[in-house]
Amino acid sequence: MSLLRAWLTLVWLSFRRLLWSASTLMIVFPLAAGGLFLLKRRYGAMEDVEAAFAMYSNFLILVFASILIPICALAYGTASVGGDREDRTLLFLLVRPIPRWLILLAKFTATLPLTVGLTAASFFIYCRLAGEPGELAYQLYLPTVLFITLAYVSLFHLFAVSLRHATIVALIYAIFMEVLLGNLPGIIKRVAVNYYGRSLMYSYGAREGLPRPEFFEPLSASAATWALGGIACAAILLAMLIFERREYRDLT
Repeated sequence: MSLLRAWLTLVWLSFRRLLWSASTLMIVFPLAAGGLFLLKRRYGAMEDVEAAFAMYSNFLILVFASILIPICALAYGTASVGGDREDRTLLFLLVRPIPRWLILLAKFTATLPLTVGLTAASFFIYCRLAGEPGELAYQLYLPTVLFITLAYVSLFHLFAVSLRHATIVALIYAIFMEVLLGNLPGIIKRVAVNYYGRSLMYSYGAREGLPRPEFFEPLSASAATWALGGIACAAILLAMLIFERREYRDLT
């Protein structure tokens, strides 16, 4: 029971620390820019609803899912452990009588509602701003948004326990490597989370007439869903294993 109380306390303290951190400010500005863009585009005022849906879907696929969700995930995902590491408070956690893997699970548990809540809320607001095309997109793409967020949060926790300057590396990876790898021909694009998210969104959007780019070869919806779930589970389990065994000599 004392271990459970300690774990819950760590979850709550980590949640509060992340919520009232610079990471929140880092996220607000790009999300607000996306909202201003939608206000200017006025998809809901277009007479051709099918064309408006296709244009709005492309915004979601190429901007929201490919750029904004990764930024939200890395801002909190890398800071959950990286913040303690930079402030040298991680040492105080490691000497506590709590298993290391449980510490990381607490960090992950604190991060997940923040990231999922923020991406889901912003997605809802974006869809409301887009009018009728947005209402349809919300019904089709919400599960995909949640799966993508979960995969990125797990992946960036793996970055945080493995790399010294995880935020910088994650930012380079999310903005450049993911976009590059996700658009390469052949099997190499399957190492990118972005590829599976786009596959899901194009698959669901095709039912409402969303055209798929000729150069993009998506997986089936079921395969892409399993892939995102597998990436999330594998990344967080590997992060726990590394965190359990690694010696952080830079803390001493």
